[in-house]
Amino acid sequence: MAELTSTGYVLYPQNQWFDTERALYLAIDPKWNLDPSTPDGLKLASDAEIWTNLDELGQVAYNSKDPNKAKNVDLNIICSLTGTIRSQGTPSNVELTLGGVPGTVIIAGRQVESRVDGSRWSIDTNATIGGGGTVTVNATCTVNGATQANIGTLTRIVNVVGGWQTVTNASVATPGTNRQNDASLRLERAKSVSRPGNAQVDNMLGEIFAVNGVRRAVIYENDTDVTDANGLPEHSIAPIVDGGTDADVALAIFRKKNPGCTFHASGTLVTVLDVFDLYPSNKKDITFSRPTYIDMIVVVTIQNDGSLPGNVADLISQAILDYAAGDLVAVECGFNAVGFDIGEEVPVSRIYTPVNQVIGQYGNSYVTGLTVNTLTGGQVPIAFNELSRWTSGNIAVTINA
Repeated sequence: MAELTSTGYVLYPQNQWFDTERALYLAIDPKWNLDPSTPDGLKLASDAEIWTNLDELGQVAYNSKDPNKAKNVDLNIICSLTGTIRSQGTPSNVELTLGGVPGTVIIAGRQVESRVDGSRWSIDTNATIGGGGTVTVNATCTVNGATQANIGTLTRIVNVVGGWQTVTNASVATPGTNRQNDASLRLERAKSVSRPGNAQVDNMLGEIFAVNGVRRAVIYENDTDVTDANGLPEHSIAPIVDGGTDADVALAIFRKKNPGCTFHASGTLVTVLDVFDLYPSNKKDITFSRPTYIDMIVVVTIQNDGSLPGNVADLISQAILDYAAGDLVAVECGFNAVGFDIGEEVPVSRIYTPVNQVIGQYGNSYVTGLTVNTLTGGQVPIAFNELSRWTSGNIAVTINA
């Protein structure tokens, strides 16, 4: 039967169970007819399968206590021991331009709606329309997930305010994330283990990842006496965070900041004034960055052998989005389990994976052309403070008959 050894849990294969029980039968009577067509032969095969299933259940129980092997609810339980909770997804964010009568105040929480899919977006902070008749604000989708919003699609005012006349988005939304997969949760747990400590970058990173809505984060540190290759001044740190509200991220940084080091903004500057935790007299201005988003423009051409479904272009587009987010394949498949991170370049050849994952389910259709940001090979350069952004409006799929 299966056993625990110094190297872990060792399964007893089904054929060994079969051979072991068969030997026991024959030890009683060497002439016992154990042909698969006989009742005894059928029982022998059934017993071997039952014992193997029990061994496999034992392995599931064993794996459930290992953070590198546990899955789903079992992994949730292990992660909860270190205060790491599986994210149920994060909302998309977008920058809105509000137009109307100068001086009109629009309270946070007012919503606008997409004319394309009806998705609703809530304004993050109070805003006052300026003398030019417009004001720019950030807004968050009201549901979690990678909700898309292409340029000029958020044009409907849901909560009417006197003097507020128009709304639009001059740039695409930054997609949120779906429910956190096992691979991503394991990585976050590893980072969060150090969260209770202080005086290390990992402590701050763990605190930031605990902030609701944070999708990705990195912290660059320069502990030398000269400016480094990324432009960080001596003895400074540069947190770059994607997702989460400015106030929540700033508080997380404040809680783990070490005395003496300075902040440096390496991406889109964010400064939150007078941040404090327990003592109002102990307050500090916190500076960090949002990544600079680099939109990925994907163009795919497929030669159809006649087997592809009518909606294959939509399927390919969604597969590319899922792959970029780390949601296309199960973690057991072993690669790109968390998508593209801050500062991670995008190899063009890797985008063939989601395309082939779709068309490979059918006949012998094949890719005749694929470019990412006009490149047919190599890598799309992404700087240390940048993050690739993948949206449906920037993916074009052509199917040739």
